[in-house]
Amino acid sequence: MRIHQYHCFRRDSSQRGQTFIPIVIFIGVFLLAMLGVAADYSQIWAHRQMAQGAADAACEAASADLYLNATNPSAPGQNGIQSFSWISSSAFDCATNTNSPPCRYALLNGYSGSSVHVSFPSALTGVAALPPTLATAHPYIEVTVTDAVPMSFTRLVSTTSVVNVKAKAGCGLVPISTPVPLVILHPTAASALSVGGASLIHVFGGPQRSIQVNSSAATAVAVGTVDLSQGGPSNTGSDFAVFGGPSTQPAGINTGSTGHYLYPATPFGDPFANISAPAVPATLGTATPVPFGMNGCPDPNGCVEFTAGSYVGCAGGGNILPGAQGCLVIPYTGTNPKFSVAGVAWVAGQHYNAGTLMQPALHNAGNFVYQATNSGNAGAAGPNPWNQAPCLRQPDGSCSGGTQADGTILWRNVGVIVLNKLSTGIFDPGVYFVAANGLNFGSGSTTRMSTAVGDGSNGVLFYFSTGASVSVTSNSGNSSPCVSASTGTGSPNGCVVSFKIDGTVSSAATSFVGSRALRCPSGSPNPPQVPSILDGNILLGPCSGTYASPDGNRGFLFFQNRAAAAAPSWGGGGQFLSSGFLYFHSGVGATCGTNTSCLTLQGGSGARSYALGNIVVDKLALGGNPQINMILNPTANFVILRPTLLE
Repeated sequence: MRIHQYHCFRRDSSQRGQTFIPIVIFIGVFLLAMLGVAADYSQIWAHRQMAQGAADAACEAASADLYLNATNPSAPGQNGIQSFSWISSSAFDCATNTNSPPCRYALLNGYSGSSVHVSFPSALTGVAALPPTLATAHPYIEVTVTDAVPMSFTRLVSTTSVVNVKAKAGCGLVPISTPVPLVILHPTAASALSVGGASLIHVFGGPQRSIQVNSSAATAVAVGTVDLSQGGPSNTGSDFAVFGGPSTQPAGINTGSTGHYLYPATPFGDPFANISAPAVPATLGTATPVPFGMNGCPDPNGCVEFTAGSYVGCAGGGNILPGAQGCLVIPYTGTNPKFSVAGVAWVAGQHYNAGTLMQPALHNAGNFVYQATNSGNAGAAGPNPWNQAPCLRQPDGSCSGGTQADGTILWRNVGVIVLNKLSTGIFDPGVYFVAANGLNFGSGSTTRMSTAVGDGSNGVLFYFSTGASVSVTSNSGNSSPCVSASTGTGSPNGCVVSFKIDGTVSSAATSFVGSRALRCPSGSPNPPQVPSILDGNILLGPCSGTYASPDGNRGFLFFQNRAAAAAPSWGGGGQFLSSGFLYFHSGVGATCGTNTSCLTLQGGSGARSYALGNIVVDKLALGGNPQINMILNPTANFVILRPTLLE
């Protein structure tokens, strides 16, 4: 009985072992298949990563060419850049255009031929369209890489022997906000930035990149001395960037301890391209003679006060009446416009508005000018004589005394205006729409800001609507500072009261003449490099309104019509200070005045001049023997295009 049980046990155990062997084999085959599939799909994932890397690299390289083609179409042939002929509206694969950047970069990453497809969509999903002012013919590019990955193990359990892995990258030009340094826009010109003679550009502060020269010419820069050692955010040095050359840093460029000479540096687009030009104002600009001290007139002989508005059709010469549309040409003497009278005539019973300047023809031995302190009517007979004692200027800038009753009006003697010596112009705040006569400061002239309210912007914008631009002669701004001054007389002869950057009045000896503060109400503190008192020509851009700087500092001072080539020139025998953006951009002509705007800056011998803000021009030349200090704004950001990986 025991033997029988033993044999049964042996038989059942054997059967169970025979059943287990197929199960083990099945599980092993299954696991092997799964491991094979996992290996295949690991291959797919790895190839997907490689294809995506290749697509991204090819796309970014291509978008750099899109950017250069949009901002500097002359770039091919410079620094190894090939032709832009591959950029078109037609898609292609890399069986053709093999030397194009997307195909070359794809090849470097192991992909070529029909496996790489390039297209130029007009839009990308989720990407906002470019503003019209920044639009380009080819703003976007897509690169698709297809990788056929063979299956080694998956084919054992599937009919799939190859999996096509696709990776796509979309790139294009997008607007970015960036600080604007001194930018030279011309894409091809030799000596696009020229600093000659004994002149010196000294840059203070600003962004890390102080100067950007876009020209592709190997001699894009021809400089004597450019000192950037106090440029940049920390005032310890800043960058000088040039696209074309020279390839090595010129000996005269000092970039300080934290600056660099950048070559080749990708060109900037026009940072002001998004800013619309002013429309023709509805009101006409006017020219009026005013006496010393009035609205900040710093000249003892009197000034021409200009108001903002349209100067289209202005009088460019001959005699004009006070308040007429005289052109922006200083001095108001000789063949330029000039006044035949210093104020409106006195007429018995005439109604006069408060603020009117009037000059009686009779009983006025000193030829004084009188201002109506209130609105009213003149009497039946004028005073005989008129009060011959001018009012006295007070520490608050007002004028006291010198009054004269006449009918229902109280007049005040505000001084004399020497018509044949009107060589100083003052400008009320606002937009000046300048036409064919341009803005001209001739020999012996001085120009300043008035202290009048104007449009409330606290500064001026001169928009040059034609090729006529700003022209400042070498003898402008060189009048001596007054040691003493009162209406009609100053010492030394021909002097002009100095400008005070803090906006306070001058001394009692110079009759408490007011200045417009250099600093905007919400702007940055005055740069420490600018002296507290300055002489020469002083012009300030607006602090508020459409053409102010986005950071609350002074904005556009000069704005050249983009469709009108010009040759603006600022010279001077003394100091000058321009605070605001200087924008002269007309195109890519071969010479100045032919589709190109070329700015020439020259200071006076032995004098320092100051350009505060930012400068964007086609070409810039500095000459003579001055030191021109450029204090760049580090916080005024404007929109430029940059090539970017978008999807």
